[in-house]
Amino acid sequence: MTPPNERLRDGATPGSTRILPRNAYKQRPGAGRRKRPSWWLFCVIAFIGVPAIALSYQLGIVAAAIGANDPRVDRPATVPTNGYTILLVGVDDRGDGRNDGIRSDTVILARINPNTGAIGLLSIPRDTRVQVRGRGTSKINAAYAYGYLHPQDLYADNVSQQESGMALAAETVEWFTNMASLGARIDYTMQINFDGFAQLIEALGGVTIDVPKAVVDTSYPTADYGTMRVEFTPGIQHMDGTRALIYARTRHADSDFGRNQRQQLVIAALVERIGQLGITDLGRLAIQAPQILGGTLKTTIPFTNPRMVVALLSTVWHLDSTQIASFRVAPQTVTRFTTDGTDLVWDQVGVAALTGKWIASTGTAVNTSDAAITIRFGQLRNWSTELWQQGVRIFRDKTGIGSAEGLARIQVLNGARVAGLARRVTQQLNAVGFTMDAPGDVSGTIQETIIYDITNHPIQAVQITKIISGKVVQGAPPMDIQTNADIIIVLGTDFGAP
Repeated sequence: MTPPNERLRDGATPGSTRILPRNAYKQRPGAGRRKRPSWWLFCVIAFIGVPAIALSYQLGIVAAAIGANDPRVDRPATVPTNGYTILLVGVDDRGDGRNDGIRSDTVILARINPNTGAIGLLSIPRDTRVQVRGRGTSKINAAYAYGYLHPQDLYADNVSQQESGMALAAETVEWFTNMASLGARIDYTMQINFDGFAQLIEALGGVTIDVPKAVVDTSYPTADYGTMRVEFTPGIQHMDGTRALIYARTRHADSDFGRNQRQQLVIAALVERIGQLGITDLGRLAIQAPQILGGTLKTTIPFTNPRMVVALLSTVWHLDSTQIASFRVAPQTVTRFTTDGTDLVWDQVGVAALTGKWIASTGTAVNTSDAAITIRFGQLRNWSTELWQQGVRIFRDKTGIGSAEGLARIQVLNGARVAGLARRVTQQLNAVGFTMDAPGDVSGTIQETIIYDITNHPIQAVQITKIISGKVVQGAPPMDIQTNADIIIVLGTDFGAP
């Protein structure tokens, strides 16, 4: 019996011939050429994707040049896109190696609303008396300096001097303004020295300022620690970077309160100038930023965070110098205050009220969910500071340190070639109440540990020998050791030997 012919799917039998229509191949699903992507996909990649990648790459370069970490243990953890606060610290760093003289010449809080472009500025006089963690009662401009000189004592081994200075300044300003009670924080810090400030204004092509009154300063400080005469006439005038810096810094013609006002005028002019720039100019500045500001500016603003990028772009887009609100801690705004020598002691209730007005001026809401935690952190920090200061006072009373000869500034230098030795000894002496400068190294290897009593502080020199072994020598150290401390401890290879 013959089996039936096998049928294929299309009805044909094996060996048969079938003529297909000319368009049958095209009608088969999945056959033929693939459909080309739509033209709009190329447009999206070209006009959005490529610029976004380029922007992200450039922001990474900027972050590497001027970025800094925030070592505060209770630092804000999120990007506040509804409104953020930056602490601006202008530093008197002349690049001559005299780190002991670094002070925050300018302390300004900037509250920014990225959705409207509104900015609120709050200036704090540098002679304001505050409590500085680890140092005690001091002027507010010393907070940055103390943090700069003691990064390992205050934070951690991997914290830089600039990061430590900015962090301690932020802690101190938050305490002084009582921001925690309002649920507000210093979200980011920015430190810039005088050269960087002048270079930034130069890169913008200068700024235009309406000088309200004549200014004559016959004792303006120069870079070589001298003085010169400067003069400004009233009226609208265009200033280059050097001229704008002088206007922002001069204070002998009136007072620190007048200087705070001039600093805010310069910042307002700077904001106005940025708002006038087009996309091309902003792109040029973004490319040149590492060269312009590298080494002169540090900030904790997270440029690589997408939410922060959106907030910054929105801020620049809405910038409007007419929306800048100016506030200053001054006798006109905080009427209850006293003076103690050159220190200004302000009424804390009045300062808190001024802080509330400053925050409200930008129309931003503050996050109150973390306020209670922030207050507890502040209380714990104040308690630990008071306990440490009480221990220092007891130590000094029992040893007689500072009672007759004044407190000496002490610096430890490592001549033993043992990594971290000078830092550990500095921490040891600081813990028992000595006033310490940042540790350092000496060239070569030193055999014998010597304590150089440079400015005649014999009581403290002897007390040091009770903690660490070493020979006391009255007078200056060798010529190759440059310092501004009163007592220098040079650790030798014999340090710690039985």
